[in-house]
Amino acid sequence: MHGFTMRSNVSVSGAKLAAPSKRVVAQRAVAQPTRAAAIDAVTFDGAKQAGGATLELKTARAEVAKGLVHKYVVMVRQNARRGTASTLTKSEVRGGGRKPFKQKGTGNARAGSNRTPLKPGGGVSFGPKPRDWSIKMNKKERRLAMATALQSAASAMIVVDDISGNVSAPGTNAFNKSLMAWGVGADEKAYVITKDANESVAKSARNIARVVQTDVTHLNVYDVLNADKVIVEKSALAQIQAFYGAEGEAWA
Repeated sequence: MHGFTMRSNVSVSGAKLAAPSKRVVAQRAVAQPTRAAAIDAVTFDGAKQAGGATLELKTARAEVAKGLVHKYVVMVRQNARRGTASTLTKSEVRGGGRKPFKQKGTGNARAGSNRTPLKPGGGVSFGPKPRDWSIKMNKKERRLAMATALQSAASAMIVVDDISGNVSAPGTNAFNKSLMAWGVGADEKAYVITKDANESVAKSARNIARVVQTDVTHLNVYDVLNADKVIVEKSALAQIQAFYGAEGEAWA
């Protein structure tokens, strides 16, 4: 990815143009013009198609791209935390309502309850309670980070003509052979992006540990970066291009 230089205000007929708003300046400072990347295209059987395909998305500038994508990955991973860890406090532990033994004369330290954190089976001091770990990120920042991650994965991307139409029945072994025909190695992790795939595609891919399959409307930036090869259905690539391109719906 390459950066770009913002030009200073210029004048027309001696009159200085109005300065852009802070919001516009911020968007220009983060985004940069698109740069096309060539992608290999194959048929479902693995035969290379002449001309290949092109990916041209709106991306972040080089100096901020890494931090922006990292911020998005952190948000995605942290928001996946369930936050359901819970322990019982002294007041929540069942039993131990009466004083276990008299105050004096036993030689023991005085005790008022068996639910004390000092005894086995008692409450927990300062233990975890259910909480919301989620953090937020601006929508356009998220979209720019996703577009940047996808564009950076162009060198590892392979476009397949039609996946859904060629998988009529679930078959893990057959799908694994198709992956190898597309150029995915036996030990490589693959992220398969489809558009309106039938259930057979999902069932065929979900039993392969190194493969993650998703619809184009549910992309995950972590899976994009974690994959060795990104397999994109041709129709899904067209939707990605239309949404994350320079004039895409993502920036409307």
